Amino acid sequence: MESEKKILAGAAPALPRAIIRAVITILGLALYWQLGMQDLHSLAKAAAFSLIANAGLAGLQLLRCGRTLVAGLAMALNSLVLLNAAVEGFLFWLYGLAPKNIVVADALLGSNANEAREFIETYWLHLSLVTLLVAALIALLYWVERKLGRAAGEEALANRRDRWLGTGMLALFAALHLNATMAEENPLVYWPGYFMDYQQQRVFLAGVKRKVASDLAAAQAYAAAYVGPPRQTLVLVLGESVNRSNWSLYGYQRNTTPGLLARRGDMLVFRNVLSSDAATVQSLLKMLTPATLDSPDAWLTEPNVLALARTAGYRVTWLSNQEMGDGPIQIMAEHAHEQVFVNKGHGRAARSLDERLLPHLARVLGDPAPRKLVIVHMQGAHLRYDLRYPPAFDRFSGADDAVDDALDEAGRPYWIRTARNQYDNAMLYTDHVLSSILEKAGQAEPAGPVSVLYVSDHGQEVGHYRNFAGHSSTDPSGYQVPLLLWTNRRSQRQAPLPGIEGREYRTDHLDHTLLGLLGIQTHFYQPRHDILSPQFTRLDGSSGQP
Repeated sequence: MESEKKILAGAAPALPRAIIRAVITILGLALYWQLGMQDLHSLAKAAAFSLIANAGLAGLQLLRCGRTLVAGLAMALNSLVLLNAAVEGFLFWLYGLAPKNIVVADALLGSNANEAREFIETYWLHLSLVTLLVAALIALLYWVERKLGRAAGEEALANRRDRWLGTGMLALFAALHLNATMAEENPLVYWPGYFMDYQQQRVFLAGVKRKVASDLAAAQAYAAAYVGPPRQTLVLVLGESVNRSNWSLYGYQRNTTPGLLARRGDMLVFRNVLSSDAATVQSLLKMLTPATLDSPDAWLTEPNVLALARTAGYRVTWLSNQEMGDGPIQIMAEHAHEQVFVNKGHGRAARSLDERLLPHLARVLGDPAPRKLVIVHMQGAHLRYDLRYPPAFDRFSGADDAVDDALDEAGRPYWIRTARNQYDNAMLYTDHVLSSILEKAGQAEPAGPVSVLYVSDHGQEVGHYRNFAGHSSTDPSGYQVPLLLWTNRRSQRQAPLPGIEGREYRTDHLDHTLLGLLGIQTHFYQPRHDILSPQFTRLDGSSGQP
């Protein structure tokens, strides 16, 4: 009879308890969001982890692990989730940076006792407020857990349904950790990984410094000489994930580039340019170094454009809206005299808009240095597209036009059409930022030539050839990039070479075009690979005439 009562009691209370625990934790996370300590994307990830983790603990209880043990684990896990979010929120509040940024990691792990004491003395009020907040939330969790314990009935024996359900819920929690992004929401995974990443970053940056020193020494040995006018400025704008097929400047049916179209007469617009690769790192390395598709490792042994420019007397500045510490791209950035990274969130997952680069560009253009090379690395249209533009540029969402009709006729599903609309919104915003860059370049001190060269690292497939949105190495859309040149040089504005805009070009030879624009004389420079040179030839060896 006693056994029958236990079976009849069932395991139903395990699931309501899990839901209550998850709701309390998610409400705490939502409070952090309301206080500006985390963004909506981070809230969604942490909330999803909390829900699945508490479901996993409910699975343990369904398998008849002791209720006290499960309650203790739930208390520990939910407290850690709230504490972890509080630490991340505090760091973001204080520094405006994601916790994994090397600057924050240095502050956390690279400080001595005196620096730690000074930090506490300076920010004691901030620390106190955040500590009180998280303590109150954990106290609420403890109070709820006590209430749940008192209300719990007699433990039931596990039946077959409970065993299957419990096993499934535990498996779901375990499977969550197969996704690296979601696994990092587990504090027990995140913080050990944080420490390891920090150590690896320190080793990496030490290697970067050695590489930069080696490149600068090599550039000195190659005796790069400047043969241009006394004063000159080149702004190289590196776009991200931009397919020229989505620009009205190149004939796209939606008006995605009104600003550039208005300036069409002041620019060279190259129509037949392909990126060497469909991924950022590989593409940019080949643009800025002697590396090519035929010699992809040449960047490891030969000096790059930035090192040669410094040797030739240029002041080099790297302005970026992408993530700091991004492997070989960081190595390139470290060759500059100055690096500015405006993206203070979680890299490409953050809503960091490209116009944040504009004030820094204006400052650098006003620098009195006679020769300046400025690299502007945009976020462009990297996934997610909806994070790449402000609400004012949401012009094509829900559009009912020729583009949408063509996508519908091609059988593209709703989610692809939505991605295309968001991507085109990002193109419209990119046009706005580029137009602003050209405006600032035009307002720069006209004591010498000023040029702006824009190129994207690679293209993007957004329903052009198949039901897919993202990087693609198998579709032409993954490589079709815009290449634009604006300059105040009279020779190129008034009398460009005939047929120059139709030249076929691949961006792994862009370093030759850059050296030509910079007026740097070195044996690395080959005019046949300079798209602006009269000696230009296509890759097949024929002349550059269309």
